Amino acid sequence: MSAPMMANVADTLATMQGPDLYWEEKGPLQDPPKEESDFKEYDTFSTFLAACQQHGVDLTQPDITVLAPGNVACEQFSAVAGPLTKAVCEYHVIKGVVNKDSLGSADLTTVEGSTITYRRMFRKDFLDNAFCGQPSSPPRTSYCANVKADNGLIHGLNEVIYPGWSESSGGYGSEGDAATRA
Repeated sequence: MSAPMMANVADTLATMQGPDLYWEEKGPLQDPPKEESDFKEYDTFSTFLAACQQHGVDLTQPDITVLAPGNVACEQFSAVAGPLTKAVCEYHVIKGVVNKDSLGSADLTTVEGSTITYRRMFRKDFLDNAFCGQPSSPPRTSYCANVKADNGLIHGLNEVIYPGWSESSGGYGSEGDAATRA
């Protein structure tokens, strides 16, 4: 008996809600005042998916873990470092299926060829500069973890990660930073 087919990582990302957006540009000061739940919205992953498709990064390949930044994270990254490159997109795809609970002990080698740095700080799991799969209570944003797809898992990130990152790199677009290379 074969397992039922659901959807691959790309199709799953295209249909799922991204990180929740509570206040955003609307701000808490409104006239008349509203509760954050009255205008809570959800981000999507369309910018990341479009960049992967544009650069031929295959999110349907078997046994992968995709670290998915939402549109807001992609926009913030692009404002400083330029558009998402093929290398940046490939850096978000780990070879093998890695559960969030195993990030600290698993091989985090990406399709791009580099290895992601894992750190546990402030009760969060960090992958390079981003935290991964962080549940929160309102009005803080939540990021998904262990979302199952036919060919692997999806974990949400609060920021775009990029090859060549180090704690001392100083952020996006540092000189010699792989985020600024094609």
